[in-house]
Amino acid sequence: MSYRTYERLTRRSLLGAGLFVGTSLILKGCNTPSEATSTSKGQLIVTTYGGSWEEGHRTKLVGSFTQKHNADVKVISEPGLEAVTKIIAAKQNPPYDVVLIPEGPMFMAAEEGVLEPFSAELSQHYANILPQYHNEGLAPMVASQVLGIAYNPKRISTPPTSLLDLWKPGYRDRVGLPSIKSGLGTTFLVELARLEGGGENDAEAAFRKLAELRPNLAAVAPNPGTLATLLEQGEIDIAPHWFDYISGIKAKGASVDWIAPTDKLASSSSSLQAVKNAPAGRELAASYIDQALSLDIQTAMAQPPYNFLPTHKDAPVPAELATKLGKTTMTELSDILFIPDWKIINQNRAAWIERFNKEVKI
Repeated sequence: MSYRTYERLTRRSLLGAGLFVGTSLILKGCNTPSEATSTSKGQLIVTTYGGSWEEGHRTKLVGSFTQKHNADVKVISEPGLEAVTKIIAAKQNPPYDVVLIPEGPMFMAAEEGVLEPFSAELSQHYANILPQYHNEGLAPMVASQVLGIAYNPKRISTPPTSLLDLWKPGYRDRVGLPSIKSGLGTTFLVELARLEGGGENDAEAAFRKLAELRPNLAAVAPNPGTLATLLEQGEIDIAPHWFDYISGIKAKGASVDWIAPTDKLASSSSSLQAVKNAPAGRELAASYIDQALSLDIQTAMAQPPYNFLPTHKDAPVPAELATKLGKTTMTELSDILFIPDWKIINQNRAAWIERFNKEVKI
C-alpha cells in the first residue's frame, strides 16, 4: 500500500485522532457484575482509554475500588480530548465524574475551569508520587507511556539505535509515523526537536528534518493503534511508538520489538481528574483517584499485559523495560526521563498540526 493511498483512507476515518493514547479502538462501556452491588453507596461514572488501559482499570482499579467503597462504577472508554470536549460543553451537568486525560487536554480543561481541585492533604498516597508527576491544584499523574522505536526484527536484522536512524536510506518506503494530532505524534515531534537543538517552543529544525524523511515514509497513522496494526501487517517495518503498546502486541505473537533510542526517554503521562459539578460528588471521585495512586494499583498496572510506567516512587519499573534500560526503580529511571512541557506545547500545537498536514502528510 502506498503512502498516498493510505493517507486517503485515514482522512475518512479521523475519529480518535486527537489525543487517543494506547489504542485505536473505541468501545462504550457499561456496568459489569464486578462493578456493581445492590447496596452501593452511589454510582461513579468514569472514563478510561481503550485497550490495555480499559482492561487494567476494569479488572484492577475498579475491582479494588468497589470492594473498598461499595460503589457502582460505570466505565466509559473515551479518548481524553473527547472527554474534555464533553465536560466543557456540559459544565453544569457533566456526563462524567472522573476522566482519564493526558497532559494536553488536562491543561485545557483546567483553563476552562471544569476540573475539581485535588486535596493533597486528604490523599493517602499523594506523598508517594514522584514530584515530577505532581500537578499544582490538580490530581497527579497515574501512569506514563515512554517513546522509543518499534520495528519488525524479521525484516530489520540490525536493531536501530537512534530516532535519526529512521532517515537511513535503507529504510526507504518502510517508515511509519503517527499523526501529530495524536499524543504519540506530538511527543515524537517534540523529542525530534530536542534532538535537533530545539524544543517545545522551537520545532523548526524538526520540521526541516521531517521534510527529509519523505522518501522513507510509507504511512502516517491517525493513532497508535493503527500504527501498530500497520507494523503487524507488514505495511511498515519501523516507527516511533510507546513501549507499553508494543510490548503488549509482542506478547500476543506480533513480530515486533522496541528499543529506547536516546539518552533521554521521552514520555507522556495521564491523570485521573474529578469533574466539577459531577453528580457523584467530590468525596467519591477523590477516593477513586486516590485508589489509582496506591502502590497496589500502580504495581498491578506496571505488570504485563499493561506495562505502564508507574508514578509511585515505590512501584516497580515494568520488568521488560527495566531489562532494556538497566533501571529497576522509578527513582533511577527518573534521571533519564524527558517530560515535555505541555503548557507550551498547547500554545503551538494547532500550528504544528496545520504545518504537518501541509508539509508531511500531503
